[in-house]
Amino acid sequence: MPMKQRENLLLVALFTLLLVLTSCNDTKALSPQKQFGDNAYYFMGLSSLQKGQKDEALSHFKKGVKKSDDFFAEKCMESLCQLASANEKMVLAQELAKGFPSPANQLNLAQILYAAEEYDQILSIGRVGAESSTDREALSEEEAGEAMYLRLLALGKEGKQGFAGEIEDWFFYTPITSFHKKYFDSHKDTLIASLLSDESQQCMKIRLAVYQRDYGQAFKLMTAILPTQEDPAQWLLQQPEELLSDIGKTFLYGATRLTEAGQFLDGAVNKISENDPDFVAFYLNFYAARLYDKGLGTGNKKALEKFLAAMEAADTPAKYDNALWYYFSTKLKFSTSEAEAALKQYIHTIHDASYYSDFFETLILRYFSGKNWNGVLKSLILIQDYATQEVVSQYAYLAGRLVQLGLVDLKKFPVADLQAIIDSKAEEAVIEEEAAEVGGGKDLTLQDAVARGLFSIAYGAGGELYYRLLAATQLDLSPAMVRQSLYQTKVLENFVPDQNQEALLDGFMAFDLPDYIYDVWKENSQKISLELAQRAASFLSLYGVHQYSAQGFRLMSNAIFHADIQTTREMYQLAYPRLYSQEIATAATDYNLPEYLIYGLIRSESFFDAAVSSHAGAVGLAQLMPATAGDIARKLKIEDFDLQDPVTSVNFGSFYLAELIGRLDNSIIDALYSYNAGITNVRKWKRMFPDLPADLMVELIPFTETRNYGKKIVSASAVYGDLYYEIPHKAIVEKILFGK
Repeated sequence: MPMKQRENLLLVALFTLLLVLTSCNDTKALSPQKQFGDNAYYFMGLSSLQKGQKDEALSHFKKGVKKSDDFFAEKCMESLCQLASANEKMVLAQELAKGFPSPANQLNLAQILYAAEEYDQILSIGRVGAESSTDREALSEEEAGEAMYLRLLALGKEGKQGFAGEIEDWFFYTPITSFHKKYFDSHKDTLIASLLSDESQQCMKIRLAVYQRDYGQAFKLMTAILPTQEDPAQWLLQQPEELLSDIGKTFLYGATRLTEAGQFLDGAVNKISENDPDFVAFYLNFYAARLYDKGLGTGNKKALEKFLAAMEAADTPAKYDNALWYYFSTKLKFSTSEAEAALKQYIHTIHDASYYSDFFETLILRYFSGKNWNGVLKSLILIQDYATQEVVSQYAYLAGRLVQLGLVDLKKFPVADLQAIIDSKAEEAVIEEEAAEVGGGKDLTLQDAVARGLFSIAYGAGGELYYRLLAATQLDLSPAMVRQSLYQTKVLENFVPDQNQEALLDGFMAFDLPDYIYDVWKENSQKISLELAQRAASFLSLYGVHQYSAQGFRLMSNAIFHADIQTTREMYQLAYPRLYSQEIATAATDYNLPEYLIYGLIRSESFFDAAVSSHAGAVGLAQLMPATAGDIARKLKIEDFDLQDPVTSVNFGSFYLAELIGRLDNSIIDALYSYNAGITNVRKWKRMFPDLPADLMVELIPFTETRNYGKKIVSASAVYGDLYYEIPHKAIVEKILFGK
C-alpha cells in the first residue's frame, strides 16, 4: 500500500476513534420536551391528538397557555378553542381575543358570537380589519371582508341606526370580496335601499359587476349615473380610490367607443386641482392611456403622453411600475428601436425588476422574429444593471451566441461597451481563471472575446438555470468547476427569519409531526431560513411516506430561490428527488431512454403528483391527454388503463417520448417540444427557421408555455444527470439540444 494512502487511512481511523471517545463522554441528547421546555406543551398536545387522546391533549394545551412563551401560549389557546364544546368555545375565544388581540383572533371571536346570536358583543369588538392598514394586512382580503360583513349583520340585527356610512366605507374604500356580494344580495331591497342613495347603490353595483368581470353591465350602470351629474368630470374627481380604479376598468373593458372614453377621462384630468389626491391624476391618466392605446391603434403617441403623466402622478412604486410597463410596451408597438430608446431613458427608474420580466421576454421574441440580432446585445447593455439576474442571463447568453455565430455587427457598438463586456467578471474568480485557461492562453479575436465575456455574464450566480447551463457549455468549463459553482445563487441581503415560525417547524420535526410542516412553511416561506427549510425538506423526504416526500420536494424546490445562504448540491438533491425510481428505471430500460431524461420530463410535467390534471385535460405523472393515451394503449395492446396509476403513466409517457424521438430524426429537443405542442407545430417552426441552431430556434417558438417547457426539461435533466449519474452537465445539454 502506498505511503500516502496508509497515512490517509490512519487519519480516518484516528478521527473515528476521537468521535467514539467523545460520544462516550457526552451526556444523553436532550429529549424534545427538555429541548423546548415549557413551549413543548403545544407539540405534546398535537401528538396526543394524533393518538386520539383528546383529554391528554387538552391537559397539555391548558398547561401551555399558563407556562409557554406568548407565541406558543397563543397556539395552545387556539387549539383549545378548536377542541372546545359549543358552550366553552365562546369563553375561550373571548379569552384568546383579550389575551392576544390580533385581528385574526377578533375575527374568530366574531364568527363564534354571530353563531351564538350575541350580536351586541360583536359590536363591542370594533371594526376588525378596517380600522388601520396594519389590521387589514394582518387578514386576507376575504377575512377582512368577512369581519365587516359580520359587523354589519350585527348592526342590522341590533336595530342600530345610522350605519349607512359604514356600509359605504366598506363598499367604496376596501377591495371587493365575496362577502360584499353576499351582503348586497341579501340586503339590496331592505337596509341598503332604505339607508343609501340611489347613486350609492348604483356605484355598489358597479363595483360588484367589476368584481365579477361583468364589464358590460358595469359600463351600462356607469352611463346611467354620469348624465345625472351636473359636472360628470368633477364627479369623477370626488370618488374614493378603490371606486375610481373600478370606474377606470369599467371604461377600459366595457366601453365600445374607446377613444371617446379616453377623451372623457382625459378631459377630467384638466379639472384636477392641487387639493385632489395624487391617485386621482394617476388613475385618470392611466386609464385614458390604456383606452387611447386600444382605441387609436398600435403605438399611438397620445397613449404615451398619458402613461408618462400617470408615472409622474404615481404615489406608490407599484403604480409607477405599472404605468412604466405599459409605456415600454406601447413603445415596442412602434418599433424595437423606440423600445430601446425608452429603456435608455427610464430603465434606471424601475422599482421592482421582476415586474418587467414578461416585457423583456416579449422584446427578445420580437428581436428574434425580426432577425434583429444587434438589438439583443444593445438591450443587454441597457438593462444589465437593472433587470433581474434571470433576464440578464437570458440576454447575455443569446447575445453571446449571436456574436459567436457572426450575426451581430460589433462595429456598430462603442468600443467602451465591448471592452466592459470583455472585462466582465463571473461570480467566481476561479471560473474566470479556468475560462481563460480554456482559451488556450492565446489572444482571442474581438468576436471571441466579446462572446466569452457575454457567456461569463450569463453564468453569473442567480441567473436562470437553463442559460447558466448553456453558458457553462460554451465556456467549456470542467465538470468539477460546474459542480462547484452551478448551484450558487444570489443571497438575500438583510434577511431576518421569524424565530417563532422557525421554532414551530423545529418542534414539528422534534415531536414527529410531519402533517403540519409543509402548510406552515408554505404560509411563512419568506420568513424561514434556507438552512431550516433544508432540514424540514430532508425530514419530510426521508419519512418513508410518498405524501411527505412530495411535500419535501416541493418545499425545497421553492426554498432554493429564497436563499439567505448559498445553496448546495445537497439542497438540489432534495429539490430534484428520484421519486418513482423503480417505475422510471423499468421504463428507461424498456424504451432505451436515459433515466435522467424521464426524471426531467416528469418533474417538469407534474411535479411528481400522480393524481394531477391540467386545465387542458392532461392526466397523471407524464401529463398525457386521454386521446393520446388511448393511441398509446392500442400500440402497446393494453385494453384497460388508469393514467393516475404511476406505473401506467410512466410507461405510456416514456413510450410516447421514445416514439417521438424516432419520428423526429432522433432529435430529443424536437421530441420534447412535440410532446408539449404537437409534432405538426414543431415541424412548421423548423421549416420557418431552418438555419438557426436548436438553442436559438427555441426562442422563436410562439407559445410561452412551450418555450419554457423545453428549457425546464433540459435544465432538470442536466441536474439529474449530474446529481445521480455523474454525467457532466455539458454532455447532457449537448445531447438533448444538439444531438451530440
